[in-house]
Amino acid sequence: MVREERERRGLSQVQLAEMAHTTQQSIDRIERDAVSRSRSAPEVAAVLGIPFPLSAGSQQAAAAQATKVVPKADLVGGVDLPIYASVRGGAVDDSLLVSPEPIDYVKRPEPLARAKNGYGLYVVGDSMEPAFRQGDLALIHPNIPPTAGDEVVVCSIDVNGDHYAVLKQLTKVTAEKWHLKQYNPPHGEPAEFTLDRKEWPVCHLVVGSYRKR
Repeated sequence: MVREERERRGLSQVQLAEMAHTTQQSIDRIERDAVSRSRSAPEVAAVLGIPFPLSAGSQQAAAAQATKVVPKADLVGGVDLPIYASVRGGAVDDSLLVSPEPIDYVKRPEPLARAKNGYGLYVVGDSMEPAFRQGDLALIHPNIPPTAGDEVVVCSIDVNGDHYAVLKQLTKVTAEKWHLKQYNPPHGEPAEFTLDRKEWPVCHLVVGSYRKR
């Protein structure tokens, strides 16, 4: 699955190694099924959006549809991408209060190079691992309509004007509900759930993530 997904994305072993902060030799060993002994396997799984551990069974069963981890070298342009606080990757009940004003600005990653109203949100929590880890910067493109299988940020504004957001995978859209999935749900919580579109009217596409290390 690692080789197939790497080739599907048009990546060389060297490029994947750079994105996963490892070596080409490690990628080669992983693709030759030495993944259980590779310390780089979790990072490779996160970059490619495939489940970890990378057992043969999980590789064959998994759909690889996660966002791209953007390497630092792919940051372009000026420091003009606004960052709005943090989005909690955990339970919906713990959705993070998001400031309406940017808390920081960073260089604009290539997926958002021409998206003037693109923005970033820092991930808090672990329910979207391995695709998103705590401290990752989720890259949001609000102009591209999300579809089933995409990772999204779903937002709500309460009666006091406070902004809330959660980061999940969109599995289905109906007239009344967002159907969402979390990859690593907290103990006792379901992997899949719904949010009312009247209460959570905004759903923006996540086009990638920036991992600082």
